[in-house]
Amino acid sequence: MSISKSSPSHKNIRLFTTNLPGTPVPKKDRISYLDILRGIAILFIFIANIRYLSGEYFISELQKTAFATTSLDYLVEIFAFMLVDGKFYSIFSILFGIGFAVQYHRMGHDDKVFVPFFRKRMLGLLLIGTVHLFLIWLGDILTLYALIGFVLIWFRKFSDKRLLLWSAILLLMPVVHFAIMYLTDTFYPKYLFALHDQLSSRAMINMLEGENNFTKGAYISITSLTKLIELNLIMPLLRFGSILIEGRIFKVLALFLLGIYAGRQILEHHILSNNILLKKILTWGLVIGLPMNLLRTWVEFSHMEGIIWEFATYLLNALALAPMAAAYCALIALLVTRRPAWLKWFSSVGRTALSNYLFQSLISIYVFYGVGLGYGLSFGYSIAVLFALVVFSWQIIFSTLWLGTFRFGPVEWIWRQLTYGKMIKLRKPVPKATIKTA
Repeated sequence: MSISKSSPSHKNIRLFTTNLPGTPVPKKDRISYLDILRGIAILFIFIANIRYLSGEYFISELQKTAFATTSLDYLVEIFAFMLVDGKFYSIFSILFGIGFAVQYHRMGHDDKVFVPFFRKRMLGLLLIGTVHLFLIWLGDILTLYALIGFVLIWFRKFSDKRLLLWSAILLLMPVVHFAIMYLTDTFYPKYLFALHDQLSSRAMINMLEGENNFTKGAYISITSLTKLIELNLIMPLLRFGSILIEGRIFKVLALFLLGIYAGRQILEHHILSNNILLKKILTWGLVIGLPMNLLRTWVEFSHMEGIIWEFATYLLNALALAPMAAAYCALIALLVTRRPAWLKWFSSVGRTALSNYLFQSLISIYVFYGVGLGYGLSFGYSIAVLFALVVFSWQIIFSTLWLGTFRFGPVEWIWRQLTYGKMIKLRKPVPKATIKTA
């Protein structure tokens, strides 16, 4: 069921219209819900990442007991794992697929225009992601998105049913992939881990003047920027190995395809105005997602060992994350429709999501790493989350002020120029009414 454009709720959720490539989407044609959802995703991705960026993840359990916030840290960690971990990366992936569908729609499904445009777009994203991955932080997701984005082009003409079928198959592929590696004893990513350990150990020993008893936290404590960059050039081996052994490529592609399907429904069937459908998605997402996430959390914090529990982790990841992500998407859509003012503050961050994602890494490294202020490894997860909330509040203010003067976020502006190969004006034109006449 769909609601006509005259429906009151439709005023808050607008559809894209055809627009020339290279020009910003007019404000009246933006889907405000997508900007808000993207901004919310950026917040919770930061909350998930801050464990690693602050060094809290590398603090031993014994050391954590010395913090005054130990009990609170443990509770926050449990709730973050159950309600945040993996869900908002999933939403961000779905949004990527929605963006793909929207761009293809705006270009009139013209392959001669869209395919070269999107390939250039992915090349630009790959360049930005590579800089982030190799020079700033190994937790980068942009490089993976760009590489899978090239593959996504092949699915642009798939029917809705085929998209959903492939998405379902790919969501289960990490389980199958792990089973194959186990049954054939071919855990091929271990070679990347071994190479990383060999190279990083040698580099760390040199950096620490021959000391062999360095800890994981020693990486964050490095005070030399040159030495940190040297180690950063090695760290992506660990990242690539983790991506492969987790089967994350399958999962991300599955969510991209689900996003293409969702994008089509938004553009062609106005599902964001269909409150009945949104409530069904919310209900079923919670009915399936909550029990699976509770079970997933129990397995994680029970510290079960053995191949059965490892296999269970892969299976629960496949069953728990996507349904909860879908429920969150539906819940936010309902809130945007009924109470748009409640979440509008996230919109400016969503419109500058790429810039804010990278700024979160840079700010955290400056505050926590030895090359900056060196506050890492000093407190528990609850304090780290509080820091993330403070930084994000600043990002809301900064993004709002920035977009008052400029058309794009700073990194989005660079990305557009990489895509189109030409200079694009960043500053908004001065309204004619404000121009003084002689």
